[in-house]
Amino acid sequence: MGYWGLKSYENDDAHDALDGAFERVHGDLYDELTDDANPLTLDQVHQRLANAETLAAALDLFEVEAGSDRTLWDELDHLGYAGIVVRHAELGVAIPDDVRSTALEFLETEEIEWDDPAQRNRLREREIALLKAGKAG
Repeated sequence: MGYWGLKSYENDDAHDALDGAFERVHGDLYDELTDDANPLTLDQVHQRLANAETLAAALDLFEVEAGSDRTLWDELDHLGYAGIVVRHAELGVAIPDDVRSTALEFLETEEIEWDDPAQRNRLREREIALLKAGKAG
């Protein structure tokens, strides 16, 4: 799994599932909004289009890749799942309680070694607080 940042959704698996979900749910509109000719940033596009459907689609696509038996998931799979949920929470999407509790469990038990563990711990605590608050923050 490739990383480009310390947020839980800044990895290839979460990113691929998020991108696929927005494409699945919004199709041509997503393609238009993410075209290089469009001045909107990806964050702005996600803010505009994120909803319960994109959350469900992203988790579905993620599970297709990671497998449906979560007992076989590794730490990176846990991080990807949590990242999808965190990203949607940041975008103001209401998170179902069962999805929220799974993401919280994965974040609270994270054991991944990071190059900058202090920074990751600060971000992880922020993500946990966001999910516990039940709203975007």
